[in-house]
Amino acid sequence: MPAVRQIAVPVPDLPAKAAVKSASLAYQAECLREVDAFLALEAHWRALEAKCSDTCLFQSFDWCRNFIDHANKLGPVDIRVFVVRDREGLAAILPLAVQRETGISVLTGLAEPFQQYTNMLMRPGCDPQAVFSAIMPAIKTSGADYLHLGQVRRDSDLYTGCKGLVPVSGEEDGAPYVAIGSFDSFESYHSTVNAKTRKNLRNAKNRLEREAPVTHVAARAGSVLSQVIDRSFEGREAWLERQGLTSRAFRNSGFEAFVNRFKHPGLAGIDAIAFSLKHGEKPIADQWGFVYKGRYYAFIAGWDEAYAEASPGKLHLGNILECCHAEGIKVADFMIPAARYKFTWANDAVTVQDHVMPLTLRGRAHNAVWLNFMRPLAKRIVYALPQGFRSAVFRLILPNKD
Repeated sequence: MPAVRQIAVPVPDLPAKAAVKSASLAYQAECLREVDAFLALEAHWRALEAKCSDTCLFQSFDWCRNFIDHANKLGPVDIRVFVVRDREGLAAILPLAVQRETGISVLTGLAEPFQQYTNMLMRPGCDPQAVFSAIMPAIKTSGADYLHLGQVRRDSDLYTGCKGLVPVSGEEDGAPYVAIGSFDSFESYHSTVNAKTRKNLRNAKNRLEREAPVTHVAARAGSVLSQVIDRSFEGREAWLERQGLTSRAFRNSGFEAFVNRFKHPGLAGIDAIAFSLKHGEKPIADQWGFVYKGRYYAFIAGWDEAYAEASPGKLHLGNILECCHAEGIKVADFMIPAARYKFTWANDAVTVQDHVMPLTLRGRAHNAVWLNFMRPLAKRIVYALPQGFRSAVFRLILPNKD
């Protein structure tokens, strides 16, 4: 990334046309389009993060900075960081960017497709709808054809803010989670898991231990972290290929380089943690993710298909939750999709859905023809195909990474 000049964060009042008044507060919004302006906002951004009651790893300054540093090596990131202020100072930040896709431009999450949720950092006590309404004029003049807020959690400030303003789009998904910190001990949590499930997992582990010990390791740095990142990435690529599935992140040629940044947590500025379940010396299940503000975000997982009968992914989640409790983590967030194996241990899930709004005539046409009609139809047809044939179709229509 080229050197940038340091500039002062703009603090004067913004034009009245960018402001929307609520009953008690006047929110004023501006859109930052330059990377040096984003960098100059760092101290204020971090101060807002510290106050923010909502979890927001993927909208944290460090996550956005890592993405910009990474993406700028391939070409400039066309950022649109929406900053909202009121009489008390910085009220909210919504970090987005404009991406171009085959003749159409979309205003979407700044770190898409590498972020798992889209959210808005907002100071406690602010009105989410008034804040988002203040941002809307700047969104409409962002230069994009349509707005796409991907994977918005229903318990988030962004969901509350854009409700009724930006329509939901596509299918609902869920993010399973365990509020592990609400239990006095891991044993007290473990006793809440279905008795038959506990018995089945215990029997599976006992069968494995007849041949070799089953052990579990966790690490925040070093060779274990690096090896888990490598194995899980390769394993997930292979799994997607076998299942005939596709992923926007894994189709992106820069995704592997991006995740490799987190092999060095001190450089990335984000607290990564890796877990590995072993049978003897052989890793049979891996998972890694991030710890941010007392929440564990499970990022990528993988397991050895040769051990499928023993359900290593299910077994591993129990060890991960035990480690999370020992680490003082409050919530283990298994994130989307709401895969069945996650509910072996998860006792709840938050609804997650996209929100889409056309901003131009071209965006309206794209939304009506592609997003609301052709894409769902194509998806139903392709996913109804047999697994092997589906893999061949994806290889044909998506032969290379982005």
